[in-house]
Amino acid sequence: MTDSATLPVILTVSANLRAARQRKGLSQEKLAAAAGVSRRMLVNIEAGESNVSLATLDRLASALGLSFAELVHEAGTDPASPVRVWQRSDSHGTLLQSVRQGRQTVELWQWQLGAGERYDADADPAGSHEIVYVVAGTLRLELPEEVRQLSAGDSIAYASDCRYTYLNPGSTPLVFTKNVLLAGAGTAE
Repeated sequence: MTDSATLPVILTVSANLRAARQRKGLSQEKLAAAAGVSRRMLVNIEAGESNVSLATLDRLASALGLSFAELVHEAGTDPASPVRVWQRSDSHGTLLQSVRQGRQTVELWQWQLGAGERYDADADPAGSHEIVYVVAGTLRLELPEEVRQLSAGDSIAYASDCRYTYLNPGSTPLVFTKNVLLAGAGTAE
């Protein structure tokens, strides 16, 4: 989620994860198995001591029947309020909005990558897609079968059910928004 354990969302995720697991009557071992993560990783996340990927949080939320937004928002806060869920030096990712309908979720994100920074994303659930719009700077999007370079004002839609990379090849910050349509799981990366 972050390279430093300083984001408040880490403690929120820890508390929400533990509470949801206990409400469902699941042991850490059963939740870890259902989400495809190690029990040790789950113990560390619940303790607020783990640098966890967004994809791992997706799997945990899905295994608990939660949306990603439900996992990262502090209890009692407006679920539509923005939450910064990833940060590294001059780079960050903020969940702006999330709408869940059945087993599909649509999320709106704002990302910033500092000069030369990159973010390697794990695959979203099968059938998921993203639409990216570059606000400022240059985005190099590396997909398994293609590499695209987008400038401010450009957009692209693509299947996100594969590993992909966002890279800022420029010397100024890259700012982009992304809409994520998550199929079947109700969570996003």
